[in-house]
Amino acid sequence: MAARTCVLLCLICVCAARECIELTIGDNNIFSQSIFNNTILKVAANNESFESSRVNLLDLWDKFPRIMVPVNGTSDQCRRDSRLFLDSLDRLELWALKMFDATAKPPSGILSGNGNQYGDFDECLGIDGAVRGKYCLASLQVSIGGEKGQQLDYLVHSGHYLRSNVTDMGHRLPRYSSILWGVCIPSSCSSFDLEDELSHKLSDLGISVKVHNTLCTVKNFKRPYSFGKTLSITFFLSIILLLSLGTLLDNGKEGETNFEKLLNAFSLKRNLRKVFDLSDSPTRVKGVDAFRGINAFALLLGHKSMAMAHSPYVNKTSYSEVFGMPWAVIGRSAIIYTDSFLYLSGFLNAHNLLQDLEKKGTINFKDRMLARWFRLFPMFLSLMLFCTYILPDINNGPQWNLVVEEHSRVCEKNMWRSFLFIHNYFGFEDMCLTHTHQIGMDMQLYVATLPLMFVLWKFRRTGLALIVGIAAASTVLRYLAIYWYDISMFVYYGISVQKLLDAARYSYILPTHRATIYLIGVSMAYFIKSKKSHIKLSDNQARFVWAFCFALAAYTIASPYQMGLEGYKYEHYPAAMFATLTPILWGLFMCVAHWCICNDYTGSGKAFVEARIFKFFNKIAYAVYLTQFPIFFYNVGIQRHSEYYTPMLLIQIPEMMVILVVSILTTVAIEMPFNQVYRIYFGKSQTKLKDK
Repeated sequence: MAARTCVLLCLICVCAARECIELTIGDNNIFSQSIFNNTILKVAANNESFESSRVNLLDLWDKFPRIMVPVNGTSDQCRRDSRLFLDSLDRLELWALKMFDATAKPPSGILSGNGNQYGDFDECLGIDGAVRGKYCLASLQVSIGGEKGQQLDYLVHSGHYLRSNVTDMGHRLPRYSSILWGVCIPSSCSSFDLEDELSHKLSDLGISVKVHNTLCTVKNFKRPYSFGKTLSITFFLSIILLLSLGTLLDNGKEGETNFEKLLNAFSLKRNLRKVFDLSDSPTRVKGVDAFRGINAFALLLGHKSMAMAHSPYVNKTSYSEVFGMPWAVIGRSAIIYTDSFLYLSGFLNAHNLLQDLEKKGTINFKDRMLARWFRLFPMFLSLMLFCTYILPDINNGPQWNLVVEEHSRVCEKNMWRSFLFIHNYFGFEDMCLTHTHQIGMDMQLYVATLPLMFVLWKFRRTGLALIVGIAAASTVLRYLAIYWYDISMFVYYGISVQKLLDAARYSYILPTHRATIYLIGVSMAYFIKSKKSHIKLSDNQARFVWAFCFALAAYTIASPYQMGLEGYKYEHYPAAMFATLTPILWGLFMCVAHWCICNDYTGSGKAFVEARIFKFFNKIAYAVYLTQFPIFFYNVGIQRHSEYYTPMLLIQIPEMMVILVVSILTTVAIEMPFNQVYRIYFGKSQTKLKDK
């Protein structure tokens, strides 16, 4: 009775407020053309009366759903539990109040980007009264039309930094334009029941709804125990056993039998000493460590910024504004940093193959392929197994099912493609560990390099003609792909998730389109090996060359900055020219800078180029590259509330330290032991394997 009396008093207050609104709200007031409680006020046309706008505003206040349980669910049990919830809520029973409390409510600050509301994930899963709680994360697609609604649409969608819809892939690229809304419902109800209920209540407000079944969670959910999980556990237990035996039995002496050498290969003490031994290797090429370290750090920040786009912020419009500034072109041109790795891969692969040709006059294709497999696959396999079968059971959170569970399902279905290093031909939507597309490209380009280097060694002019021809063809393919499919290799402001996926599918992850800068690296290795590579320069000439390098690098990175500004409209020609010329310009910069370093024209910069930090990072670079995405998205998955965005969130010291520690551990526990296994059983006369 008391509750009903309170409701009656609230209605009286609303009526009084209505009269006040009638007197105080003018035609151009922000409330007459804005959202209220996460709903849309469709602005009245100029010939409509003020009274119509005022009534619409109050209609939206009245219609916004406060209780979202599926009272018309498809199952009898769902309908009974929903009715029981309503009755129990009327009686103020604690479990019902918790279910109501755990559901997200319209917040303040929506026009600052505070649209995503998770509710209380843990409170919902903790409900175990007359009914059990189920937490679902619904995606709401808000559409504001009309000329006057453009500014509101901009604010509600946080500046349209990325455009998406509720059906886009969300486990790696964010559904940035969708509003995520946490709802607590009885566990007997399905995602379809909730979607139907929300669609019915919100359709009149201009909001479409999608509730993916994978984004609903119940407490203590038992995942099916698969054969793949058994194999994964067996694999990791075997690794732990070998590490334990190798570490405990390591007496500091070199093994005499292959089994003793195998145990030594898995000795953590021995491998940790090697990781922190920063003395120069006889096979080390100058400049590679610095190039790899700088570009890896830049790429890590680029990946982090994409992971951050999944997170809720109370000021998400600030996130869009920061990444819409001219200096943000440094991050939007991230393809340049992946090009750097393709250059280094081409250079080192050709460098090592040329050494073989100088010593033996031929290339042992079988040994080279086996060495490459041992270099790349064990770490790659370990990460796939961990992310597919182990990681999903470790934690939970509002977006856990999206960024961890859904990704594990993709991996379980399509992992075989990664085993064959062909996963980059199937698009990001169906790719296990999307950031490893580079490994697939690298392996395919490496296979193509073997006969190419043999031809170049035997028939110099024919080999050079092949390199130039293939590089030119790759350049043409990039131009045509951009022009035909309306895509861009530059992440311009307002690009849609679908366009990013198309750019990857039709160009970004294809070796045929990325071969240009790889072949520039191959050509540079051939040039460095030739006797004509050393040219004597004076100090002033060396300074001029470095000035040219830095100017070229700055131009290559900054030239498309206008495409990253707010309000940019896509154009074919600038996008096509960026994709066409950038690998060539950046490759030229890498070649000239690398030549200067190899010929000791670094001057006062020698201490930086030869810094010990780069030598150390070179040893764990592959592990850093592989482990960063799982760690980023682990943190996205467990995040339970919105935070205040600042640019400093791009570098979170605890997160970076975790990446560093995990990378060191995986290097000494998996990468280094398996490299040594190859040397023990297959490559007794092989030189250094780490040629990536």
